[in-house]
Amino acid sequence: MKKIFFFCICNKKYSLFSNYEKNITINICKNCHPYYTKKKNLLDASKKMKSFNKKYETFFKKK
Repeated sequence: MKKIFFFCICNKKYSLFSNYEKNITINICKNCHPYYTKKKNLLDASKKMKSFNKKYETFFKKK
């Protein structure tokens, strides 16, 4: 078994013993995940809602 490292894009480093030989880069971890940090990205949700409303505005229009 060899000690390998997981590198997150938030510059956090985790170690693990494994038979896998290469280090792994991950996109998200408990240090930067919104569920664990309790931070919400409201701007992104707002953009998604506006895009949805624009796309389906003629379908839901009342007559």
